[in-house]
Amino acid sequence: MNNIKKKYIVYIVVATIIVYATVRYFGTVESYILRVTNTLMPFVAGAIMAYIINILMDSYEDLLLKKFHNKKIIRTVSILLSIFTFVLVIGLLLGLIIPQLVKIMFSIMYTNPSDIKKIIESISKNNIVDKIADIMNVDINNIDISGYVTKLIHSVMSSVGNILIGVISGISGFFNTVISVFMAVVFAIYILVDKERIAVQGDKLLRAFLPSKRDTVIDVLSIFNKSFRNYFISQVKEAIILGVLLYIVMLIVRLPYASSIAILVGVTALIPVIGAYAGLFIGALMIITKSFSSMIIFIIVHTIVQQFENNIIYPRVVGSSVGLPGMWVIVAVALGGSLFGIFGVFVAVPVAASLYFILKRETLKRL
Repeated sequence: MNNIKKKYIVYIVVATIIVYATVRYFGTVESYILRVTNTLMPFVAGAIMAYIINILMDSYEDLLLKKFHNKKIIRTVSILLSIFTFVLVIGLLLGLIIPQLVKIMFSIMYTNPSDIKKIIESISKNNIVDKIADIMNVDINNIDISGYVTKLIHSVMSSVGNILIGVISGISGFFNTVISVFMAVVFAIYILVDKERIAVQGDKLLRAFLPSKRDTVIDVLSIFNKSFRNYFISQVKEAIILGVLLYIVMLIVRLPYASSIAILVGVTALIPVIGAYAGLFIGALMIITKSFSSMIIFIIVHTIVQQFENNIIYPRVVGSSVGLPGMWVIVAVALGGSLFGIFGVFVAVPVAASLYFILKRETLKRL
């Protein structure tokens, strides 16, 4: 008993010293934490990349195992095919979207005043706008549309200028970014090659240091893994279907930028809740440079396609793969975004779904 008491006293003293040193030298501790975090970021990115690529790799391995039996060759070929597919998809998306976004930014920056005046006149004389104004009891003739549009363009141009300044300043760190990406890719490959060995090592650590909690830890990890995989696969399927549907409808009604906007909306649809609105806003901004009437048609088309997809296709494709009620999806996305930004928005739903499943299961056990 005395030895146990002495051990706890030592723990308390050490913890007290650590807390005091952290508070006393908070600035130094914070700088070291930031340095360690920045150093580990490529490896964290590599682990995330490996997790996503592993989903593709499992599919390729299942396909190749039907025809070949050499596991080393199958693993090597599956990794190469998975990385090639991952890079190809990212490259195609960036190659199709970025040029269009750059084009729209420059078209806004160099818009002639006469063109702005024509757009304003087309808005004020548009029948749809007149009907909406009549319903809302708004006299559109007394609204200073020109002033509002001018302020909007100035704000957009200033934002574009800030973005360009940020891009120019970011070029100085280009080589550091290249090195970080290279390290992340190499680390991801190491994880994919030795994933079974890593799993065995993790199991040994659990048996050595947490033998009584081993089954619980493995169970929780399997729940999180299943939730993330189901969420990622279902979101990708939903995004592809939404993009294809929007592309077909935009071709039918002859709207401009059909392929670029469809891909953009499909990519932004991967972001839960706010993604669809982001795609709608950027798509409308792209189309308004061609025609205001086309923009109105695009908003209507996008809304109809999205409602059809959400109410008819989404339940069939996604179903109960995540198992999180809609109310908690909104709460999870808002909380994740406020705490961790865009990364938090992406991971909030599967994390919340996993915690919801665990809490629900434990509640049913206790009842």
